[in-house]
Amino acid sequence: MEFISKRRNMAPLMVRLSWHDAGTYEQKSNTGGPRACMRFAKSEADHDANAGLNIARDMLAPLKEKYPHFSNADFWSLTACCAIKAMDGPDIPWRSGRPDAGEGSDSVEDGRLPDATQGCPHLRSVFHRMGFTDQEIVALSGAHAVGMCHGDRSGFIGPWTTTALTFDNAYFVNLI
Repeated sequence: MEFISKRRNMAPLMVRLSWHDAGTYEQKSNTGGPRACMRFAKSEADHDANAGLNIARDMLAPLKEKYPHFSNADFWSLTACCAIKAMDGPDIPWRSGRPDAGEGSDSVEDGRLPDATQGCPHLRSVFHRMGFTDQEIVALSGAHAVGMCHGDRSGFIGPWTTTALTFDNAYFVNLI
């Protein structure tokens, strides 16, 4: 438990890694999604929305090497579940089965992840492409309950809430 409390400040970044891996999914073409393309050069790792995620990937790499039977996509999603728990969030049911992409050319085009500068119509477009309803979009925006913005990653600076390392509903309370 001491290790968890020392690494709790990295938990939001682990959640972001998993979300950005999965957030490229497109329901209509059944493309994108959690495939760990970011581990390749000239891939989704180069997309502006994924700036700074190399920190999480590099931090996880030695641990992932100890468990080669996990795909990277599974490992990253499990890491996010553990990170949420480390931030006092709920237990999240998890199952394996996410296959890794074979190479960087399996990456999808840039622009599938939300861009905070483009407003609600853009967010709807991005999330409806994945098959989410407006209610589910609001629920998913709750990921902003943890972590903060970093200028070198998003162009924005500052925390989303005053409880950035605790998985709670402060983000939604602040919106109201």
